[in-house]
Amino acid sequence: MNFIRARALLVSVALLPLDLAAAALLLLTEAARAPWRRRRSEVWDAPRRDSVVIQVLNWDGKHLLEECLPRLREAIAAAGGGHRVLVVDNGSQDGSVAYVREQFPEIQVLELDRNFGFSTGNNRGMAAIDAGADIVVILNNDMLVDARFLKPLLDPFADPSVFAVSSQIFMADSAARREETGKTRARFENGLFYMWHDAIGVEDEARGPTPVFWAGGGSSAVDRRKFAALGGFDPLYHPFYVEDVDLSYRAWKQGWKSLIAPASRVTHRHRASTRRFGAGFIASVVRRNHFLFVWRNVTNVTMLIDHFVQLPRSHARAVMQGGAALEIRAYLGAWLRLPLALARRLTDPAGLDDPVVARQAQ
Repeated sequence: MNFIRARALLVSVALLPLDLAAAALLLLTEAARAPWRRRRSEVWDAPRRDSVVIQVLNWDGKHLLEECLPRLREAIAAAGGGHRVLVVDNGSQDGSVAYVREQFPEIQVLELDRNFGFSTGNNRGMAAIDAGADIVVILNNDMLVDARFLKPLLDPFADPSVFAVSSQIFMADSAARREETGKTRARFENGLFYMWHDAIGVEDEARGPTPVFWAGGGSSAVDRRKFAALGGFDPLYHPFYVEDVDLSYRAWKQGWKSLIAPASRVTHRHRASTRRFGAGFIASVVRRNHFLFVWRNVTNVTMLIDHFVQLPRSHARAVMQGGAALEIRAYLGAWLRLPLALARRLTDPAGLDDPVVARQAQ
C-alpha cells in the first residue's frame, strides 16, 4: 500500500507543472474573451414534428442493423407521418451498406469513406439532411426501439425552448445491472463533474418529461436548427464519450432544455459497438474527456480555481484506483487537446453561469 501511495504522489508531483500551465492558459483565455461575450438573440419557433429523420450511425455493425432496422420500420409504421431513416455508415467493411440497400430500399444511406467516429460521423449526417426536417432522432445501431417510442419522444418539442429529448433506456440483459436509464445527473465534485444515471420509478413515468443533465447521444431527438447553431457534436472528444454531455451543457447555457420522456423506451446492447476498443482504452478516453469537458465549458472562475486546486489529489486518487499508466495517458491526451479547447472557449457565446446550469439541469 505504501508503494501505491508513493507512486500516486510521484505522478501528482510530475504532473503539477502541466496543471499550473493549464490553469494559467485557461484563466487568461477566459479573461481575454470576457469583453466581447454576447448572448444568442435568436427567437425559435417550435419545430415541426410530423416529418422527422431517424439517424443511425454505423461502423461494421451489420449484425446490429439486422435487429435495429426492422424495429425502426415497425415504429415508423405505428407512428404514421412522414418519418424516415438515414443510416450514416462510417466506412464499414462488413457489408453493412449492401445489406441496408438490399433489405431496406426505403432507407437513405450516407456512405462515408472511413470511420470518422461518433461526433464527425453524426455531424456529417446532420449536414446531409434536408431543411424540411426540424427534428432528428440520433440513434446508435445497438439500440432497439419500442414500437411506440416516437410520439412521447417528439411531443415535448411543442415547447420551443426544448433542445433535446431522451428516451428511457433498458438493458438488453434484464439480469444485468442497469447502467443506463436516460435520467442523467451530474454534480461538480472534487474539481470535476461526477456523472451518473438515476433510477426511474413509477412516479417518473407518471410525471412525464423532466429535465436531465444531458440527452444521451445514442437515443435522443434534437432540434436540428439548435444543433446547427451550437456547431453540433464537438470532435474535441473523438472518438467517443462525453460529446453528448458537452452538447447538452452548451445548450443549457443558452437556456435550451434537455429532457427525458420515460414513455419513450429503447433497449441498449451496452457497448456492443465500442467494446472492440478494449476496456483500458475506453477508460483512458473517458477520463481524458472529463478533463476536456471542464476546460472546454466551465466559465465560472470559482469552479475553475477549485478544479485546478483539486487536480493533484484527483491524479493521486486515479492512480490508486486505475493505475499510473492510465492516468498519465489520459491527462497527457487531454493536455495535447488543450489548444483546441481554448479555441472553442474563445468563440463560444456568453451563456448562463455554471451553477445556474447545474440547478436547472437537475
